[in-house]
Amino acid sequence: MLTWTQMKKQAADNCGLYSDSPEMAKVSRDINTGVKRFQNAARRYWTRSEKKTNLKQGQVYYQFPSDMLRVSTVKVKKNDQYVPIAQIESEEQWNRLSSAPGMLAGNAMYFFVKGADEIGIYPTPSADVTDGIVVSFEPRMVDMMIEDFKLKADVVENSIIVTANATTFSPKVANNCWFTSEDGLDGNWYKVSKFIDTTHIWIDNVYQGATATDIDVRIGQCPPFPEEYHDAPVYYACHQFFLLRKDLESASMYKQLFDAAFTEYKQVYGTKTTGGVINPNRSQGASSDPFAGLIIQ
Repeated sequence: MLTWTQMKKQAADNCGLYSDSPEMAKVSRDINTGVKRFQNAARRYWTRSEKKTNLKQGQVYYQFPSDMLRVSTVKVKKNDQYVPIAQIESEEQWNRLSSAPGMLAGNAMYFFVKGADEIGIYPTPSADVTDGIVVSFEPRMVDMMIEDFKLKADVVENSIIVTANATTFSPKVANNCWFTSEDGLDGNWYKVSKFIDTTHIWIDNVYQGATATDIDVRIGQCPPFPEEYHDAPVYYACHQFFLLRKDLESASMYKQLFDAAFTEYKQVYGTKTTGGVINPNRSQGASSDPFAGLIIQ
C-alpha cells in the first residue's frame, strides 16, 4: 500500500528531485491524474456508487451530485421493487418523446442522460414516490492531498475503534484515508470509515492483529485500487516529467511500466469474483462440461 506521501517521495526519488523542489507541484498533479487515468480506463467495479431520490409527479428531469462521471444503470420503484429501465441514447429520439403533445404519465420505461449530472425519464411519474429512482454510476475521484499522520495509538483485537494517545486525530482522516499499525503484529490496511473525535476513529472492519497499546500507526490517503498497482500513478508522473525534459528514453521506460501495470490490472481484476482454481485446459479449447473425461470408479 502506498500513501499519498509515499507516492510523492517515490516520484521525487525516481526523478532525482528533492521533496520540496518546485517541480514537485506538477509531479503531484500528475500523480493524481495518473490515478484517474489508471482507474477510469480500467472501469473497475469498486468505483460504483448509487444515489436515490424521490420521483415527483409530472417531473421529467432529475439532478444528481456533481461527482457523477458516467451512468451505469437506472432503476425505478414499481410495487416496492426496483426495476431497471432502458436507455435512450439518441437525442433526437428523446426530443421526439419529451416534446410530444400530451406526454404520457405512468411508470417510467426509459431514461436519457441529458448532461453531466442530470437525467430525464419517460413516461413522467403519475404520482410522487419516495426513493422512487435509483441511479448507479461511476463517481469522480477526489484528488489526494492529505499528508500521512503518524502517531501512537491503542488497538484492540476484533474492535473497530482505534484510540489515539499523545497525538490526536484530525477530521481529515475520514477523507478517503487508510489506517495501518506499524508494530509488526498486523500488516493489514483498514479504511477509516468515521472520525468520532480527536482521540477516536472507526475503521471499516474489525482489527485483526493482537491487542496492543502505544504502538506506532500510520494514516494516509491511498488510491482506490489494489495496492500492488499503486506504483502505476508514480510511473505516469515520472513519464510526464521526463517527457518535458526531453529525456525520451526514460519517458518511454516509465510509460512501458505504466502500460504493463494497466494491462495486468485489467486481466487480474477483470471480473467481480475470483475462483480458487484456475482451469489449465480452458485456454486449450477444452469442453465446458466440468465433468467431461472424469472416470468414476
